[in-house]
Amino acid sequence: MKSYSRYATVLALAVLCWGETEAVAESTTVPVGAPKVAEFGATVSAMQTALTPLCTQIETRELDIAKLPVAKHSHTQIDCTGLQHAGGKRLAEFVFADDALVFVWVLTEAEEEGALLKALKQQFGVPTHELDAVVAFTDHRLALRRDKPELLYYAEEVADVYSGWFDSMAGGQ
Repeated sequence: MKSYSRYATVLALAVLCWGETEAVAESTTVPVGAPKVAEFGATVSAMQTALTPLCTQIETRELDIAKLPVAKHSHTQIDCTGLQHAGGKRLAEFVFADDALVFVWVLTEAEEEGALLKALKQQFGVPTHELDAVVAFTDHRLALRRDKPELLYYAEEVADVYSGWFDSMAGGQ
């Protein structure tokens, strides 16, 4: 009889420990806030230097200024391949208006949407906009695009532009 109770105790402890491991795994979320390297307002040169050790490939491009309404003099983008972010190595697009970082797009996969949204809600609370095309957390200047799988992070200087974009999308639904 004693040996059965010892096995029962061991089994009970194993079940309890397994349950705790499951709870830790479920409560551990992948950080989905803006990449730590993203210093909004930083120059193209400063970001190239900061990104070099973090990317497997970097390409800097000058783009059409007309496609970035917040830019007056220049529209530059640094494409960083292999940036470790939100649980994987990703392509991240660092976008600059007039030599100041204004937003970052981090490309994701469509099948990650559910897990990323769960992590965003756990880390940032209730979204300000939950739409077909985007889930936005304007208080934290970030969004998850649903129409094109990517995360968006943006500077305070362009927050009104993005809030207006999310509001206009909400009006159309």
